[in-house]
Amino acid sequence: MKRSLAARILLAAGLVLLASAVVTLLLGDARLLLGKVVLGLAAVAAGAALSGREGIGRALAGRGTHYAAVTLLSGILLAGALGAALWISHRRPLALDVTRQRIHTLSPDTLRTLDALPGDVEVLAFFRPDDAGFAPAQDLLRRYAERNRRFRYEMVDPYRSPDRVRRHQVSESGTRVVVAPGPAEARLREVTEESLTNALVRVSHPERRRVYFTQGHGEGSPGDAGRAGWSLAARALDRENVELVPISLLSTGEVPADAAALLVVGPRKPFLDPEVAALRSYASRGGHLGIFVEPESDAGLDPLLGALGVEAGNDMIVDPNPLSRLAGATPVMPVLRATTAHPVSEPLAEVGVVFPTARSLVALRGTPARAVPLALTSEGAWAENDVRSIFSGAARLDEGEKVGPVPLALAVRWPVAGDPPRELRAVVAGDSEFFSNGYLHLLGNQDLFLSMVSWLAERDDRLTIRPRSREASRISLTEGQVGTLKFLAIDVVPVALLLAGIAVWLTRRER
Repeated sequence: MKRSLAARILLAAGLVLLASAVVTLLLGDARLLLGKVVLGLAAVAAGAALSGREGIGRALAGRGTHYAAVTLLSGILLAGALGAALWISHRRPLALDVTRQRIHTLSPDTLRTLDALPGDVEVLAFFRPDDAGFAPAQDLLRRYAERNRRFRYEMVDPYRSPDRVRRHQVSESGTRVVVAPGPAEARLREVTEESLTNALVRVSHPERRRVYFTQGHGEGSPGDAGRAGWSLAARALDRENVELVPISLLSTGEVPADAAALLVVGPRKPFLDPEVAALRSYASRGGHLGIFVEPESDAGLDPLLGALGVEAGNDMIVDPNPLSRLAGATPVMPVLRATTAHPVSEPLAEVGVVFPTARSLVALRGTPARAVPLALTSEGAWAENDVRSIFSGAARLDEGEKVGPVPLALAVRWPVAGDPPRELRAVVAGDSEFFSNGYLHLLGNQDLFLSMVSWLAERDDRLTIRPRSREASRISLTEGQVGTLKFLAIDVVPVALLLAGIAVWLTRRER
C-alpha cells in the first residue's frame, strides 16, 4: 500500500514539474528549465517503476486520472486566459497610482506642457544600467513618452558611447540629461519631474521674457539669499525662461520698450514724482505692472494705484480663524482663499496661500479698469486701523473697519487703444513677503507668484500648479537578484505548495 502511495505521489510530482516547466521557460532561465524537466522525468520514471505495468493501467483507467486530466486541462485553459490578459495589458496598459504622494502620476502642469509641445523633443539620458538613478529616470521618461509621441528619449550608456559624452559635454558631476528639440537645448544634472518639465517649458518657449524690477526704495532683492530676499522666486522665474533685470527709473526716465512686465516689490521709501510719472506713462501705453506693497510703509504710489482702480488701506489684516492656527499661521499671517474668478488664482482654489503682515485692498468703482480679487481672507478677519494695537495684543474689531472676506490681491485689466491695440495688465498685492525665501514654500505661495508674473508677461499657458519634487522609497536590485525573486515568487513557491497539496490529498485518500 505504501509503495502504491509513493508511486502516485512521484507520478503527480513529475507531471506537475513538467507542466510548470512552461512557467520556467517564460522566465528565460535555460539552466533551471533543464533541471526541472530532468527532475520531472525522473519522478515520472520512478513512479512508473514502483507502480509496474498493472499499476499504471489501473491508474490510467481510474477516476483519479480522469479528475487529474480535467484539472490539467483547466490549468492549461487558465494559463491561456492569463497569457491573453497579459498580452492585452501589454498592448493597452492600465496603471493605478496608490502612493501617498502620487509619485507615479504626472502633474497637470506636466500634462499641459506635453500636450502643447510645438515639435519633436529628444531627450538623451546618460546613465549606466547599474547606476542607482537609471531605473527612476527611465520610468519617468517612459511616462512622458507615453503621453505624447513627440517626446522621445534614449538611455545612453556613457561607457559605451564616449563620443556622445564628449559631444554633449556630459560628466558624472555635471550634465547628465540633454533635452534637444533641434537648435535649442536644455541641460539637466538630474531627472525629476520638476526639472524635466521646466526644461520642456524653456525649449518650448525659446524666447526669453525680460521682467524689470525697481531699485532704490528699500525693495526686496532677487539677489538676496537671506530670509527676506526672494532669490528662490528669482531662480524659479529663471527656470520659466524669465530674465529679471534691475532698473532705476530716475536714471532711465521711462520703462524700456522690451519690458514684458515691471515689478515693484515692497518699497519702504516713497517714489519721487518723476518715477511715478514714468510708471503711469508705462501703464497708459498698455504696460504690465506687478505692485506688491507692505503695511506701515508709504511708497508714494497711491496716485498710480488710484489710476489702476485700486486703493490700499493704511491698516493690517487680523484673522483669528482657528483653522489658520492649525496650519501654523498667526493672526497677522492668515491663510487666504484663492478665488476662482481669475485664471491666475483658479488652479489654487483648493490649495490656499499665506500672506504675512498684509494690508487690505479695495477695488474702486467708476474707473475703466476692471479689478478681480485673487485672494480673500476668511469672513472672521478684519483690517485693523490701529496697527500698534496688534502687536500689543489689544486689537479688536471696531466700527468702520473693513470685515472679511477682504481682498489682499487684485488683478486689473484695461484695454488701451492704439495700433495695435494693447491691454494693460496689473497685479496689486497687499504683501510682498509671501514670495520671499522665508515664505515661498508655504502652501501655494510659489505657484501664485509665478502665475502672477506669467500672466503679466502674457504667458497664459503657465497659469498652473507646478510639479513638486516627490520622493519614493526605492530599493536597488541587480538583474540577477530580480531574476531570483521572479523565479522564487512565480515558480518555486507555487509549485512547492501544489506538490504539498497533492501529497496530502493522496495520503488522505489512501487512508
